[in-house]
Amino acid sequence: MTIRVTPSELRAGADKIDAEKAVVAGITVPDESAAKAGLEGFVTAAKLSAADDAVKSALKIVGGRDEIMANLLRNTGNTFELVSSTLAPGLLTPPWMSQQVATGLTGMGDINLSRK
Repeated sequence: MTIRVTPSELRAGADKIDAEKAVVAGITVPDESAAKAGLEGFVTAAKLSAADDAVKSALKIVGGRDEIMANLLRNTGNTFELVSSTLAPGLLTPPWMSQQVATGLTGMGDINLSRK
């Protein structure tokens, strides 16, 4: 199934993803030291550092995914517009953008790696 999109729709989508990345980047993970002190002697206390690290890592991963997806949408729209209006008018047809985005998302590989 191919969905028709315009370059401006792709850029608008990228802007929305950028906004979500900003929200994720603004999430602060509370310091676990007070909770560890309050739970001293319990097994849970020893697990808090690992949980803290996992949450911080997950937020980086989500931010990295958002960045990759936003760039893919923006670059696809910009490329289509440049090629269609300047370099080779008529070379790319509108389904190209949908296919490019679908291929890009599929080909992202292991997007579980955090982007540091």
